[in-house]
Amino acid sequence: MLEGPGIVDYVVGASPSPGVFVIGVNENPSHQHFLKYYKMGDGPLYVFYTPYHLCHFEVPNTIARAVLFDDATISPLSPRVDVVTTAKIDLKKGQILDGIGQYMTYGLAENAEIVARDGLLPMGISEGCQLKRDISKDKVLCYSDVIIPSDRLIDKLRYEQNRYFFPQYYEECYSCE
Repeated sequence: MLEGPGIVDYVVGASPSPGVFVIGVNENPSHQHFLKYYKMGDGPLYVFYTPYHLCHFEVPNTIARAVLFDDATISPLSPRVDVVTTAKIDLKKGQILDGIGQYMTYGLAENAEIVARDGLLPMGISEGCQLKRDISKDKVLCYSDVIIPSDRLIDKLRYEQNRYFFPQYYEECYSCE
């Protein structure tokens, strides 16, 4: 866990549920002393857990902070995680993909750089795309698997985002092979 860009994960069916946790690293002896005093363990890894996640309260607060204080609640240096489109059922060439939470696809979390590098199809882009070929159940879809509807704002914005954050990949031909 100490190597690489970090990990984002979630647990389904955990109890108590829902909750949010972060695993942090601290090698400072002075900090470790106090973390041990507060029964957080010997370190250098520490788990911080909140046994609830009240997004229906957090979203309005986030919007209010942005409007009233010109303040971002979170502001990553670049995207870290994305949600990729995955076949919920066997899909057939020519089908038009339905939307988030419907019958044809589900989302899986993936590191954003891998999504950009491999041309994986983000879940938010997939609705309305037409399949170029058959896709088997549980396979992650790529841009190369679909025909994207023309003149959608979401595609233009996503292209700009990819160019900005992942310029090393945006001009390459995407392939899942």
